[in-house]
Amino acid sequence: MIPLLNENAGNNLIDIPHLGLLRYIEPKRIISWFKERWGTEPKGVILPVAHPDGLLFKVAGLDEPISPYAQVSDSLRDFKDVVRAFASQGLDIYLLLNPTLEFVRAAPLHIVDIIGDGSHALCIGNAMSRAIAAAILGTGVDITLDTIRNDGGKEPLPGKLAGVVLDVVNLFPMGAKNERLELTCFCPSCEAWFDNHPAGKGLLRNFRTFPNPWNLLLKDAGTGISFIDTVRMGSRKEDIVGLSRQKGFDEIFGRDIDRALLIEQAGYLLEYIKVRHDQVVECVRDIFSEALQDYDHISRILLVEGSYYGWTSGLQLEMLDKLHTDAPKAIHVPYDEIWFDPSATDMALKNVPFRSYMWNRARYFIDKFLRALDSVSDPVKRATTGIARLPKAAAKNLLRQRLHQCVGTAMTGSSTLISLPSLESGEQSKSQRIGFVGVGLNKEIGDRFIEGIMIPDGLAEEQTGPNSFNEFKSSGS
Repeated sequence: MIPLLNENAGNNLIDIPHLGLLRYIEPKRIISWFKERWGTEPKGVILPVAHPDGLLFKVAGLDEPISPYAQVSDSLRDFKDVVRAFASQGLDIYLLLNPTLEFVRAAPLHIVDIIGDGSHALCIGNAMSRAIAAAILGTGVDITLDTIRNDGGKEPLPGKLAGVVLDVVNLFPMGAKNERLELTCFCPSCEAWFDNHPAGKGLLRNFRTFPNPWNLLLKDAGTGISFIDTVRMGSRKEDIVGLSRQKGFDEIFGRDIDRALLIEQAGYLLEYIKVRHDQVVECVRDIFSEALQDYDHISRILLVEGSYYGWTSGLQLEMLDKLHTDAPKAIHVPYDEIWFDPSATDMALKNVPFRSYMWNRARYFIDKFLRALDSVSDPVKRATTGIARLPKAAAKNLLRQRLHQCVGTAMTGSSTLISLPSLESGEQSKSQRIGFVGVGLNKEIGDRFIEGIMIPDGLAEEQTGPNSFNEFKSSGS
């Protein structure tokens, strides 16, 4: 490895976003593949504790489905075997959970948009949803520690459990119809949080109209939502209006609208952003606290998109950094590290350790690809959702399209690492970066994964019109 890269790589990790990928590339091979791709060996591996289609191990008190990928192969028969395979190579283990847990069918726990329509994802604002997430993550911690400490009566494995990660990139998906924005979540738990927050009492009534404060920074683009995410710590109402006018988003309010009314709308928007940020931080605190309990030596990590304000995470990156210096000593900051896409901003965290997650928008497009895999292979979804209209060939075409979109946003290569913020170098450092995260996914592995899945029958071919694929894409399913 060239000296300059060696100086800027740091403590690097490899993320395996789905255990099914290990059917097509063995653990030892993926370690050498990582070195070929990045020019440096990984120090640790990130393993999911749940897939979009189910759990990877049994969890006491839950009867949710076990993923068909829980047994990866004849040699990797369960989650313990996967942990053992990497920990025996001396790699530290990190466990990752996406708390939306779409396989949980409990409708009262699901996210709800501003007009009252629900979706399959769990809402992190609901206490029971957090309890489920914590139970899954905590069980993964127990299994991993037991596997490392008691390897069939032999000496403990050289790898250790180093951290747990919450993927909060897409907690609150957004939709739009006819320029009307349909943001989440506004379930009873979220509405109660807003009403009980000092800045949130009565706030939501200003968003149950059209246009509303969101329209200042969000716009229906027909195939998705265009957004402005440069909401900085300390942004003023006038700044929000100025950003909106630069992009032309304010036109939806009409040419004759009084600037004072736009300023008022901007005030409501800034209050919404603050309340949502505070809510997510407290929800993260609950999950980590319940899942880890006495395991203070295990790092608690947030995986976020990396923009100044994440509309789908509800978090402001600068505020996460500031909390580490402003929080009273009696209040334990609920995270030890943050991972985010380094291309989203030119920001380097100064107070909290961070790793650069080498994928555009972090886990957003990766999770989108994995959700599509689940939708196509799930018999229930193939019978009850928009995916049912697709014949099998079209369904695989959809997966390939999502895969191309996904791998097209990857960041790879030694030159990319050289461009990352400098590594931490003492208390006066302007960057607390400690390493980077590379992802164990590429087009070749993804193609093999797609070819290996079983797609149940959907609606009869004769019931599927020639334009159904485009209709499905535009529906946002």
